[in-house]
Amino acid sequence: MGSTWIQGYSLGRTWRQASGVLHRAPAMAGDGGRREFLVLFAHHNMYFNMRFQELEAVAHLVANISRAELYVEAPPCALSASPLVRVRLSEAEARKICERAVLVKAVLEVWSLGRSCAEAVEAALGQGPEARRQRRAFLAPPLKLQIRVEAFGRTLTLEEKGETMEMLRPLFEGDEVVDLKAPETNLWVLEEHRHECEEKTHLGPRKSVAERVFIGRQVAGGRSVDKKIKGGEKAYFQRYDLSQRAVLGPTTLENELAFLMANCACVQSGQMGMDPFCGTGGILVALAHFGARLYGGEIDIRVVRGWRIAYTKNKAAVLDAAKKRGLDLTEPAEPAAAPAETGSTSTRTDSWSLQYLLDIGLPAEVKKVKQVNPNARAEKDHRLTSAGGCNIFTNFVQYGLPSPEVVVCDNAMPPWRPVPGGWLDFIVTDPPYGVRAGAKKQGREGKAVVVQDISSYIPSKVSYGEDELSEDLLGFAAASLKDRGRIVFLVPVDLADFLGIDRAAAEQGVEDGSRPNLHDICHPKSGRKKDPRLCISETTRDPLLLDEARYVDFIPRHADLELLGASLQVLSGGLGRLLVTMRRLPR
Repeated sequence: MGSTWIQGYSLGRTWRQASGVLHRAPAMAGDGGRREFLVLFAHHNMYFNMRFQELEAVAHLVANISRAELYVEAPPCALSASPLVRVRLSEAEARKICERAVLVKAVLEVWSLGRSCAEAVEAALGQGPEARRQRRAFLAPPLKLQIRVEAFGRTLTLEEKGETMEMLRPLFEGDEVVDLKAPETNLWVLEEHRHECEEKTHLGPRKSVAERVFIGRQVAGGRSVDKKIKGGEKAYFQRYDLSQRAVLGPTTLENELAFLMANCACVQSGQMGMDPFCGTGGILVALAHFGARLYGGEIDIRVVRGWRIAYTKNKAAVLDAAKKRGLDLTEPAEPAAAPAETGSTSTRTDSWSLQYLLDIGLPAEVKKVKQVNPNARAEKDHRLTSAGGCNIFTNFVQYGLPSPEVVVCDNAMPPWRPVPGGWLDFIVTDPPYGVRAGAKKQGREGKAVVVQDISSYIPSKVSYGEDELSEDLLGFAAASLKDRGRIVFLVPVDLADFLGIDRAAAEQGVEDGSRPNLHDICHPKSGRKKDPRLCISETTRDPLLLDEARYVDFIPRHADLELLGASLQVLSGGLGRLLVTMRRLPR
């Protein structure tokens, strides 16, 4: 069958005043061509605005579909509050997208539509015997069926879900087999209500009438919609949840956002990529999942080797990582009681920890440590941290991923050899904002220093300005990316700039009109004066914040890089960050 959609239905147009029924029955599953489907997104509070940016990148990755070819109507933007969008795909492509995407919940083949469930059922019955026969192909025994009743904009009670299922009775013959554990057909009844973030619901459940109700078959599912099904698994990225990760740092990127960025970069197996500000490797873990060969750059050697900065989140995972490498996990004997003389030290080695360092390619040496009480918690943690148990490579051993090549270097003076035509397929990074981790580069304020021993010398560092950092990053990307290679990065923004609020005067009492940097915004010297206008919900639909045309002035640009997309995540304190995707123009 050809295109199968509802007469008069459009996410961007008005409803037809008639019945809104199908002219033709749903296309058969065996049709290998592209047809119109409905994509249902997960309403993730933090990353909902990024849904179209990820969908377009994944569609390009798995099916080489352009943005114009993907959407049935004009390309949508974040101003839309609906979790639905019409697309043109084949069933095989829909399944690949659901397997890869973070924010796609399901892809549905719409069978009927109405203002209410009763109207949608009536529309389905009015399509005639041929449409009923084609629906029967997915419902008749021995196929097993599951019915999912979902709503966006309100929460349905069990009684309401039961009433909705009863309304579907005319669509069945009565011999259908229902199996909630291992269904072969998932039938959806999806209600869409007006979603008003400012509406107060603490006095009782929201009372609203659905704007439209869909009845359709699930073509593909993602984001754990099958987690209750027998043999169903959680979404692939949940395996890397930060709560179970071995080693973390104070600025480790959220797991789902790291995979979102990897998808926007179209990371594939065999490609070569890099994170110039890798930190503890949160982004590199996501990139390594897809089989890419990776490089990382980090200026702070303490982070790379696990000295003080990184910390052990999952001690069992650290020990298990050592087991996977066949290391001796026998704990060293308890140290002798501390001598009476205060401050004395003794030489002690944690044999398995040192061997662990050597096996992952890092130099190890015996350190002198103070004798402490054997019962102290610090002594228990020492075996995991003093000899490299918190280094950047531990997480890769935990997940069985190949370790990246990490170079301690300065982004302002990159050590990478230039290659004509570029050598990287993608760059994915989260540069330091100067809030929790200050941006640094090599330098010294004052007189020059004579280096006595180059082998042990660690250069001093100075502050790295936001504009200078962005200029260096995009310059490096333009020189190192292959033609049409992608760079995905986060840009911190002050939402007061979007809203026309003078934050300096409103929060800090500054009268000269000077614009504070992000560090001063988060840590004002005179104390924060909360402006109620900047207490913004992360689910806001304010057009001043979600209009993508307004982002251009806040995104650094480069003549050799084209902007593919940007979307906003609202943070606390009136701050936000833009997820930016750029592509290297052909040379």
